[in-house]
Amino acid sequence: RCPVTEGEAPHIALLTPGPYNETYFEHAYLARYLGLTLVQAEDLTVRGEKLYLKTLQGLQRVHGLLKRVDDTWLDPLELRADSALGVPGLLQAVRSGQVLVANTPGSGFLESNALLGFMPALAQDILGEELVLPAIPSWWCGEAAALPEALQQVADGVVKPTYPSEGTRQGFEPRLGRQMDQRERDEWAGRILREPEAHTVQSWLPLSHLPVWDDQAKGDNALQTRPVILRVFAVTDAAGQWQVLPGGLARLGTHEGIASMQRGGSSADVWVQAPSREAVDTASLLGSAAANTPRQRLVTSRAAENLFWMGRYSERTENTLRLARLSLDVLGSEDQSSQRLLQWISQLARLHGLVPTAAPLASQSPRVFERNLIHSLWDSQGATSVGYNLRALVRSASSVRERLSTEHWQMLEHTETGFFHALLANDGLRQDRLPPSPAALSALNATSQGLAAITGFQTDRMSRDDGWRLLSIGRHIERLDFLADALAQALQAKLLQEQAGYDAVLRLFDSTISFHAQYQQSRTALALMDVLVNNPDNPRSLAWVAHTLRSRLLRMEHLADAGTRQLAALLPAPQPSETSEAQAFLALPTWLADYRRSVRKVSEGLSSLFFTHSGLMAHSVSS
Repeated sequence: RCPVTEGEAPHIALLTPGPYNETYFEHAYLARYLGLTLVQAEDLTVRGEKLYLKTLQGLQRVHGLLKRVDDTWLDPLELRADSALGVPGLLQAVRSGQVLVANTPGSGFLESNALLGFMPALAQDILGEELVLPAIPSWWCGEAAALPEALQQVADGVVKPTYPSEGTRQGFEPRLGRQMDQRERDEWAGRILREPEAHTVQSWLPLSHLPVWDDQAKGDNALQTRPVILRVFAVTDAAGQWQVLPGGLARLGTHEGIASMQRGGSSADVWVQAPSREAVDTASLLGSAAANTPRQRLVTSRAAENLFWMGRYSERTENTLRLARLSLDVLGSEDQSSQRLLQWISQLARLHGLVPTAAPLASQSPRVFERNLIHSLWDSQGATSVGYNLRALVRSASSVRERLSTEHWQMLEHTETGFFHALLANDGLRQDRLPPSPAALSALNATSQGLAAITGFQTDRMSRDDGWRLLSIGRHIERLDFLADALAQALQAKLLQEQAGYDAVLRLFDSTISFHAQYQQSRTALALMDVLVNNPDNPRSLAWVAHTLRSRLLRMEHLADAGTRQLAALLPAPQPSETSEAQAFLALPTWLADYRRSVRKVSEGLSSLFFTHSGLMAHSVSS
């Protein structure tokens, strides 16, 4: 048992290797179902032989840890020094009894194939009875008496590793004897004789098969069959009695019969049909209703940082997409005759990484600029255009997948996949060829709809805790910085003096409908300033964005000694109402520069308050 201080609520977390693990979706589902905190190694720290979770509220004690990380990676101080998946000092905390870990480190040996050969005798010796389920005939080659018979079974059996791969010990994939020729069998016999304890031979048992539907196959080939194995689970109760849980987990194998997630396998639900409603087993890991008292959902520092960047990359993807779409529309219309407009979109495209800095301006060579722009759309390495930001958005979201609904995550995947598939989906184009401008615009339009759905999920399908507020803050920081800079560049280029430039600014702000609803056909600079700068009801106006950002920061003043209140004070106040329109317009460039400086200070301040201790992260920073 783990000692719990009086008045302290026990806290259990699930340790996962992270989103790149092939079973991460299962970890996220299990944590969400059981109400556990899903954590990675960088979320945890050991202080005074106790395990703590790093959260926005400070360090929170962890009493129990359900680990999904292999033992050898658990503690870089005592096990593998190169492990980034473990927590330094965890094993000492376990030894001191300050944290319970399931399964106990070291118990993984019980999964060794070699033990199956001893199970019948163990059952008789310890329990005085035979096994209810017969064990697969197995021979551990490290037992001298079993070695001769094991060698005879190689031709018709399966050669398996006795121990998993770890450290300097290299494992191997199981080999089926009937798939080897005589030369290979002789080679394996030699390997067994050289290192007998590392090998176990088992009789070959054909796996059961399950029908599956392959949505990638065509016609009658969609209905296929896959090998399946059933994994059941047993837990101990408070009295130390073992209980086998109803149901289980089915692992589906590949065509070759390998039921391993690392080798392309998958999983399926297992339902056990009861003869009547009364016979249904009510056992549950959720506990009794009386014990399920509401508790505060903790936001780890790592989750907070990923949510913050998820918000920033959501907005950044939308901004770069809108700029790219506007640029392509201008280059394909009569507005391309406007030198000021071409200069403005060229400057913004270079600044935000939509084209290389060495690329000619749109005013110098419109077609070359256009091809550079289209090429960079799908470049997720050398540019920071739509493809790069979309991939970064999905990457940030994958680290907080347990916070997203299934539909939310599927929309993220669908939007990313659809955008990158569009590069090859136009008339069978090769990957080294670029789609024409209309096809690129079509891909951008489809992606824009996906992003709108993602924004809806973020706004309407996520709990509005401190983690969500950081996501919203990230979006509004990015929006305020981008729009303030775009308007400043437009003023510098004297773009508002032309109708084409005036309309382009409205489109980039996504405020064309809002503007015409108030001013119909008016094209004055003061009217534009009213809608894009001062309007308290337009979510794309700078005043609205700054007000929302300020309110989000103030809602988090209960954290970090009210540090976010100081950050909120950095944002410029709205222009005084007594200021004349002419004076306000003249002061606008200075005011826009103040906005950009302030949001960058807010971003740096948030990082200092909440993120600097949560691990190494790599993000692009807009200039």
